Amino acid sequence: MKKNKIIIGTMVLVMGAILTTGCKAKLKNGEEVAIQVNGKNITADTLYKELKNKYAKQIIIDDIDKKIFSVMFKNDEEIEKQVNNQLEYIKNQYSSNFEETLKSAGYNNENELKDEIRLSYQRTKAVDTYLKDSIKEDEIKKYYNDEYSGEISAKHILIKVKSSDSEDGLSDEEALKKAKDLIKELNNGADFSTLAKENSDDTGSKENGGDLGYFKKGQMVSEFETAAFDLKVNEYTKEPVKTTYGYHIILKTGEKEKQALKDVKEEIINTLVTKKKEDKTINVTALDAIRKNYKLKFKDSKLKKIYNEYIDEQLKSASSTSN
Repeated sequence: MKKNKIIIGTMVLVMGAILTTGCKAKLKNGEEVAIQVNGKNITADTLYKELKNKYAKQIIIDDIDKKIFSVMFKNDEEIEKQVNNQLEYIKNQYSSNFEETLKSAGYNNENELKDEIRLSYQRTKAVDTYLKDSIKEDEIKKYYNDEYSGEISAKHILIKVKSSDSEDGLSDEEALKKAKDLIKELNNGADFSTLAKENSDDTGSKENGGDLGYFKKGQMVSEFETAAFDLKVNEYTKEPVKTTYGYHIILKTGEKEKQALKDVKEEIINTLVTKKKEDKTINVTALDAIRKNYKLKFKDSKLKKIYNEYIDEQLKSASSTSN
C-alpha cells in the first residue's frame, strides 16, 4: 500500500473543491479566492501551483496509465481474475481488521485498493506485451539455433557439502573424495541406481535410483545443466560436478529430438522476454515508450518537466538496484 496515498487523496479533494466551489470571490486581477485566513487571501491559482509542484507526480503517472490501459486492456478477464484473487488474499490476511487497515492506509473503500492492484497488474502486462512485440524474428531463430535444445533425462548422485546456511553434509574435501570414490565404483561396473539409493543426499530422487526424469535447458543450475547436456546417452561424468548443492555424479539416460521452431516459438518468445527483464530499467523505458506510442503530450511545461524528472529518478533507482 502506498505511503503517500493519504497525501494524494487529500490533494484530490482540495483540487476538487477548488474546481467545483459554487460562489467564488475574485480579486481585481481575476484570480479566484479559495481560502481566507486572518484577512489574507489564498487564491485557487496559488493552491494549484503548490499542489502541482509537491504532489502531482504520482497522480500524473497513474492518470496517464489508466487512460492508456482502459484501451489496451478493455474488458480483460485475465487481469480482473488476478485482481480479485489478490484482493481476496489481502482480505484473508487482515481478516476482521481489513476495513480498519484499509482506512489507515488512506483508502476510502476497497474499490480504491482494487483500482491500485489493477493498475499494477496492467503495468506488468503492458511491459510484457511491449517486449513480446519488440522481439524480432531473427532473435527467435538465433535463440532456437544456438540455445534451444530437446529435452534430456538423467540420473544423479548428490553428495552434500556443509555451508554457512546448513551443517548438513560433509566438508568440501570429504564430499569430493566420496564422489570420486563412487565414480571409481562405476568404472568397475557398479550399478548407478544402486549407488544412488545407497549414497545420494537428494531425498527427492534417491529412492528412484537418482532419476530426475526429462528436463530442458534453463531448469537446472548452470553447472549441472552444462555437464548433463554435454554427455552422450548412457554416459556418466568422469569427474564430480560442483554446484551450490554439493558434488554430483550425472548419468545421461535419454534425449529427445528438438521440436520444430513453429511448435516452440511462443516458449522462446517468453524466454527472451524474461531475459530482457533482467535489465531492471526495462520496466521504466518500456512504459515510457508505451505512453509515447499513445501520443502522450503535455500542454503544461511544468507537468512535462515533472514527468521527465520522474523517468530520470526511476531509471537511476532501477540502475542502482541492478548493480
